[in-house]
Amino acid sequence: MVVNLFNKALENPQVLPDPVIRANKLFIENVEKLLMFQMNSMKAYFDISINQIRAAAEITDLASLQDFCKRQAEIAQTLQRKLMNDARIMSGMIARFKTDMDGLTQATLETTLSKAA
Repeated sequence: MVVNLFNKALENPQVLPDPVIRANKLFIENVEKLLMFQMNSMKAYFDISINQIRAAAEITDLASLQDFCKRQAEIAQTLQRKLMNDARIMSGMIARFKTDMDGLTQATLETTLSKAA
């Protein structure tokens, strides 16, 4: 029964409206950009973590422990700046996507209303 439902749906292929196709492409394009950004950010955070573990493994005496502890404040500030910058970049990406979708919606609405008039 379910197979028949799919077969019937595929017998009469319908073309998706152009705005739906454009919205899908815009969505995928933005998802790809967002995922690439997140993957690159994850790599940067991973590198920071691995470098911290390596630095901790190099501690051999009290002096190297003190040096490691002093560098922690610098690392924390670097990490804080990176997190804030990443958040700003992601916010910008989301705002651009919203603007693009709003533009697409507005254009589609204008086209539809002009055809209806």
